[in-house]
Amino acid sequence: MKSHGTYRGKIVAIGDSITYGFPYTSEGSWFNLAAKQLNIEHVNKGVNGDTTDGMLERFYKDVLRQKLSHVIIMGGTNDAYAKISADEVINNLQTMAELAVDNTIIPIFGLPIPCNDLEAESLLRLYREKICQYAVENTIAVINFYEAMVEEDSCKIKEGLHSDGIHPNKAGYKVMAGVAVEFFTEMKILLIGK
Repeated sequence: MKSHGTYRGKIVAIGDSITYGFPYTSEGSWFNLAAKQLNIEHVNKGVNGDTTDGMLERFYKDVLRQKLSHVIIMGGTNDAYAKISADEVINNLQTMAELAVDNTIIPIFGLPIPCNDLEAESLLRLYREKICQYAVENTIAVINFYEAMVEEDSCKIKEGLHSDGIHPNKAGYKVMAGVAVEFFTEMKILLIGK
């Protein structure tokens, strides 16, 4: 395993089951795998079945009350299945990012991965576009999990990387962890002396 230097600070990831690591334990999640590889102090606040509304509701307790340097905010899949409008989802994500900044925590967005339900995926596509647009306008970094997980021809999750058309399998979580490790390494986020 490559050493990535010494990291400081603590990082929290808030999200849904894809952050938690479903259908496995949180130990096998992309976040825990990446944080261990990078030797970052981390707390996984993924909650199975959560929406961006739920994430916002628990943001104070799960993020702002922690002593941390960065928060990864990734949600939207359950919102898409519940047919929540893109404006409402973006408003929730935007509010979380603003709360983080107001509390001297650096927000980072995780781009939701594809799902194999065409109706939900068309909403997710809208969410992704708006997340990227907001991130560019507000200089917020984005971890692009979508690109690594999507089958370009079908816009579905790559075969062999999912357990049910929504959640990654162990191989999928490893791919996502690799994307996160590359992101942190390239951005030199949390790296002492960089």
